[in-house]
Amino acid sequence: MKRRQAITASLLGSAAAGSQTVIGASESRRIPGVFNVRDYRARGDGKTLDTACIQAAIDACTQSGGGLVIFPKGRFLSGTITLKDNVRLHLAPDAVLLGSTNPKDYPAKPFPARDLDVGGFDIWALVYAEGARNMGIEGDGTIHGNSATFPPTKHEADIAGSVRPRAIFFKNCTQVRLREFTLRESAMWSVHLALCEKVFVEGISVYSSQFVNQDGIVLDSCRDGFVSGCFVNTYDDAIVIKTSYPQPCKNISIANCVLTSRCAAIKFGTQSLGAFRNVTISNCSIYDCGLGGVKFFTVDGGDLEEVTVSNLTMTNVSAPIFFRLGNRAQDFGFKDVRQPLPVAKLRNVLVSGIRAVVSGVERWPNRRETMRSGATMGITGLQGHPVENIVLDNIHVTYPGGGTLEEAHRSDVPERESAYPENTAFGVLPAYGLYLRHATGITLRNIKLDLTSVDMRSALICDDVQDLDLSGFRAPVFGSEPLIRLRGTRGALIQSCRPVGKVRNFLSVEDAQCAGIAMMTNDFRDVETTTITSGGFDGRIHEAGNLSAGQKSSK
Repeated sequence: MKRRQAITASLLGSAAAGSQTVIGASESRRIPGVFNVRDYRARGDGKTLDTACIQAAIDACTQSGGGLVIFPKGRFLSGTITLKDNVRLHLAPDAVLLGSTNPKDYPAKPFPARDLDVGGFDIWALVYAEGARNMGIEGDGTIHGNSATFPPTKHEADIAGSVRPRAIFFKNCTQVRLREFTLRESAMWSVHLALCEKVFVEGISVYSSQFVNQDGIVLDSCRDGFVSGCFVNTYDDAIVIKTSYPQPCKNISIANCVLTSRCAAIKFGTQSLGAFRNVTISNCSIYDCGLGGVKFFTVDGGDLEEVTVSNLTMTNVSAPIFFRLGNRAQDFGFKDVRQPLPVAKLRNVLVSGIRAVVSGVERWPNRRETMRSGATMGITGLQGHPVENIVLDNIHVTYPGGGTLEEAHRSDVPERESAYPENTAFGVLPAYGLYLRHATGITLRNIKLDLTSVDMRSALICDDVQDLDLSGFRAPVFGSEPLIRLRGTRGALIQSCRPVGKVRNFLSVEDAQCAGIAMMTNDFRDVETTTITSGGFDGRIHEAGNLSAGQKSSK
């Protein structure tokens, strides 16, 4: 009890709660495993550079076997500090670790460090660690990165042309804990954990509002990682799972978070040199995300597989779910990366229990592009490299409408194989709800789509899709466009579906490559024409048990 009271006294500015007795340097140092940065002459006045003093406390702590380096009340101005074995930084409620505004206070670190045949680019960080064990940051205080003083110099998305310090960058660290503190205005990625193992990010709050590349929490080629109970409000993506290194990011759990971003809530990629495996995402609330809800992007050769996503609510987002397999074929210069990189596999993903409202407002008031470009959910592979074995189950999405006949008839959706992947990359798609292209083994169960205004586009388009299982699909459609359109689709079972409201045409089969299509136990009572065919399709559509269809078919 006495030790706890002494630590509390030191955290509260070296004064015991309810007492006027001051704990001085000599007394504070007698508390085993507790190192107050003020004991090492840190001023905490927000003006004096305290880097050396803070580092001295960290060094003393690790040399003694480890413990707490505590920041009492104050604003501790600092450049790069290096966290070491068995050391935790503890931020008192009124403590601020404040990033210096002088670029010279951040020594450059090569990224990726010592892994390249050719030169990479440098990174900078306020709190840095490499190869450390059993360390972290905790407490109710704040880390502030002073991002406004570090804008990009060449292009808003340039990450290599200027000093833009990350708030936290840990590499090759084990048993990392980040708990409960607040992180504000990092100039670059807020929390970047690379090649780390046994990572626990719990209950932290992250805010950024200045520039792109201000991502929130980035797990980069990590394994055995947990992100839980966090609040993230960022200019760029809130939580990112990526592989900048040719090592997998695997055994990751993200749960019980509240996320909002001017970009995406949760994103796989864009860097995807290594694989993504065994990831779960659950029980999160997402809102105001202008570039999507959960995005599965792999474009650099790393396989993305064995992922489950469940129980998410999303409000005011663009595409709630989007899959994109690409092939950038970039030369990253890693010693153990084969060039050119093979096209990755994107497969074995289950998404269930999603409730989402897609907004029709502009993402950024100063840009013309609206959220309709990228609002449609997509599962998109490459020709000859399909996305495989994706299940969407129990999904309810409300869309704003607004699609035109011209957009509905669009047939020029580009492949953009090597382009930077984004759900907006294809423009306004000819389907308002779901667009599937180059995919196999797709299961869509209990999908409900709603519209708040008229949209002339189809609800679902399948283009070059094999083995489609569509059951319990409900959606509206306006005008003469079919509810569902099939192109190059082989082996499609459509069952237990019914439209929302009256529909002129239920299904359109549009080319001779379509085959093996069956419709069973669907409710066609509000359908005028069940099937229309074109493009040379003359195959049989197998029907059984459908209820009260109108006109059977037309050509």
